[in-house]
Amino acid sequence: MRVCMITSLHSPKDDRIFFKEAISLKERGVEVNILCVGNNSGEIKDMAGKTLNRDSSESIKINGIDIHYIAKKSGIIQKLLYKIGMGFSWNSFIQKAIDINAEVYHAHEPQTAYIGLKIQKKTGAKLIYDAHEPWIFSRSIKEWVLKKICLPKLTNVITANTITEESFLKNNPNLNTTVIYNCSPNFFNDYKIENQEPIICHEGALWFNRGLRLIIKALVILKQSYPDFRFRIIGDVYGKEKKFLNDKIKLHNLEENIEITGWLAYEDVPKNIADCGIGIITNTDEKRNTMAGPPNKLFNYITMGLAVISTDLLATTQIIEETMCGIVLEKRDENILAYELQKLIKDSKKRKEFQVNSRDWAIKKYNWDSEADKLFNFYKGLK
Repeated sequence: MRVCMITSLHSPKDDRIFFKEAISLKERGVEVNILCVGNNSGEIKDMAGKTLNRDSSESIKINGIDIHYIAKKSGIIQKLLYKIGMGFSWNSFIQKAIDINAEVYHAHEPQTAYIGLKIQKKTGAKLIYDAHEPWIFSRSIKEWVLKKICLPKLTNVITANTITEESFLKNNPNLNTTVIYNCSPNFFNDYKIENQEPIICHEGALWFNRGLRLIIKALVILKQSYPDFRFRIIGDVYGKEKKFLNDKIKLHNLEENIEITGWLAYEDVPKNIADCGIGIITNTDEKRNTMAGPPNKLFNYITMGLAVISTDLLATTQIIEETMCGIVLEKRDENILAYELQKLIKDSKKRKEFQVNSRDWAIKKYNWDSEADKLFNFYKGLK
């Protein structure tokens, strides 16, 4: 079987697209291509911003997976047409997809689901839409229009949680669906250690809507009882969030407490989680957070054997309560977060209990081998 992943917004080395789905399909004998959109300079990049095609070649091979790209056309008119799924860029994208001659096209955004339907019409191939984010609400008029156009025509849909799957089926009961969780790939297991130190971490970019303000307020309180605590941001902080963080670090003398790794290649993420003891998830309560997830970081924490503290996010809360791997905060309050951090730092027995539960559930259920089998079986049953 020949498959072509199509993406317009993600890096071709996105963790879900490349490290999980594409590599797993290849390991099961599938010929995998990824078709993406490059920048105007003819570059495609990994998640850390590293250029993958240094000679600006339009096709490269990484780990046996062929990656192709189409550069966006310049000019105001072409940019406007691109936004509505038209113009030279998309025409080139569709033609390249046809040239790849895949039996299955696997779209990773609403926009590429729309483009995928055009490819399907021209080729007769099967189409999958992989909903990384919830489609329960629309964040823009464009997204609302895409949903209205695409949903009645889609046949095969993968979602990242049951909430989104149920929403799809409510609107189109005839869909062929499955849930593929963003569990950590197997190479994470190479870095597992016994987590003795209560280092606190947050994995991923730390924005205001991921709880930056709440975290800093809680850490200021925590410093009163544990002046030597350590908090590691495994990722980075940008823009106005970066200024806010730097100002607070200086104001509250947190220079020795807070470490920022900078944005890492995906392969380097687990080694930076490995010696941590507590992983936090502090997303705010806007819809795009509460209806989404579980976030990648939850599965990374579980895989690496961390105790978890999280704000109440429906899909995340369900897994934490099922696995008993940590604590769900009663509400988004810095005093409550600081109190729960203090308890886990002080109570090594309770922290260890959560960590053992994380490891156990990573072995018996929340692991990528299980999700890869679901993905491959879904492919075998496409409509």
